[in-house]
Amino acid sequence: MTVAEDSFEALVVANDGTIAFVGPLSEARSLAAGCSEIDLEGKTVLPGFIDPHGHFGITNNLLVTADLSRCESIEEILETLRVFLHENNLGPDGVVVGMNYDHNNLKEGRHPNKFDLDQVAKDIPIALLHVSCHMMAANSLMLEIADITEASEDPEGSRYARVEGSREPNGYIEETAALLPVYYAALARLDSSYDRLIEDMQVVYSSRGVTTCQEGATDEAMCAAFTRLADEGRMGIDVVMYPMSSYNVAGMLHDYAAFVSGDYRGHVRIGGVKTVLDGSPQGRTAWMSQPYELGEEGEGFCSHGFKSDEEVYEFARMAVDSGHDFLAHANGDAAADQALRCYAKAYADSENPAKATLRPVLIHCQTTRRDQFEQMAALNMVPSMFPSHIWYWGDVHLKNFGTQRGMRVSAVRDALECGLPFTFHTDCPVLLPNMIEAVWCSVNRKTKRGVTLAEDQAVEVFSALEAITINGAYQYHEEDRKGTLEVGKLADLVILDKNPLKVDPMDIRAIEVLETIKEGETVFKR
Repeated sequence: MTVAEDSFEALVVANDGTIAFVGPLSEARSLAAGCSEIDLEGKTVLPGFIDPHGHFGITNNLLVTADLSRCESIEEILETLRVFLHENNLGPDGVVVGMNYDHNNLKEGRHPNKFDLDQVAKDIPIALLHVSCHMMAANSLMLEIADITEASEDPEGSRYARVEGSREPNGYIEETAALLPVYYAALARLDSSYDRLIEDMQVVYSSRGVTTCQEGATDEAMCAAFTRLADEGRMGIDVVMYPMSSYNVAGMLHDYAAFVSGDYRGHVRIGGVKTVLDGSPQGRTAWMSQPYELGEEGEGFCSHGFKSDEEVYEFARMAVDSGHDFLAHANGDAAADQALRCYAKAYADSENPAKATLRPVLIHCQTTRRDQFEQMAALNMVPSMFPSHIWYWGDVHLKNFGTQRGMRVSAVRDALECGLPFTFHTDCPVLLPNMIEAVWCSVNRKTKRGVTLAEDQAVEVFSALEAITINGAYQYHEEDRKGTLEVGKLADLVILDKNPLKVDPMDIRAIEVLETIKEGETVFKR
């Protein structure tokens, strides 16, 4: 399928897991005489969905933590944690971890702190991860275990919130460098073994139609675990890993050179390298060129970048020189400016004769401007966009950015008109990898409060479906074998109960994944 009108009556899968035929049923039966035949009774087959950015390596935490995503008050969070603690029979040697709270949805309008969490338990460490993954909250014991005290200095680009009038940490923590001590201390007590949970981790994706996903912040432990599981034959969907700049990138590329390839080894490969340039717009830590609406930070607040131009240039230059795709997390337009100028300079300075084949990626693009999309086109850069923000945080963006900028977050139409092969992600586990919902958001642009954001930035359903199929394949240099239903490509398929091109656009989000097939083998069935 290459245009919206393309369709077919039957598909034949060869023994090697590729598509052998698409076309009329009579021809399929003639070609595959004696083979088993499955009648889908009017259901819809699409190419398997391709997740172009997420964190496969921490989906395991979704399976062993308390889900706080539906909590609407701090008291609801505390009660959810109490129930989780009781049901899991946790003691002082354990840990209570909550995932995906969102202070924007709490009636108190603030983050939980240690005084709140100490009401749940003082003898068991508690850590909560914000839905953006850029903020945390911890109880007193968790802070003690992580050695965060009055004497702890705020790491560059991060901070420990303090009790008013003192240096005593109040339990709220902001941005990666400050989060890591708590994250690793909690992880050491959390029974989240990849070996134990690897099958369920993959179901998180395959149950939503995803056949290719990403680990977009690969560290040494993840790299070791997933390459080993691949060699043991325990991976059933494709995972593309990206060693991240805060870890030993050179070491991972060297030690796992057998996985640095366009081809998968046991469904795993290393696809490039990654850096993070700013925070999140809903947390007001995305780096902006113009100030946020007035808040507690004071007048003129734009947040800040995480790295100097020199650092970003050196990392981009290493990527271009060595022939690795460069991925950069950039939510704010100032962060996007930095990524563009540093990559452009690295590209111009590099003498790599194959550099034109690279496909750098700008991740998130929440506030990317039209002129920046135009610059991306000149650099062969792919915008991997997060349109589900429109529904989940569109109202918050209007508050943080004002009407003019808030209305045009996730400006997908601009990317389309600039000729860019944009992709859609959900940044799992920030959100579950519900690619159909991402399509719905980009087409309808509705917020939770019913506001329609910038209708001129909406795209047609077919263009949105391309973002989670053929464009995703292109981003990964895999368009020759994934992304469309064509003879010779992998039989990576998703079966839906309805055709998203034929239902009312507002009903797209209700479409269900009935079955997911990877290279001809069912990996999920509802």
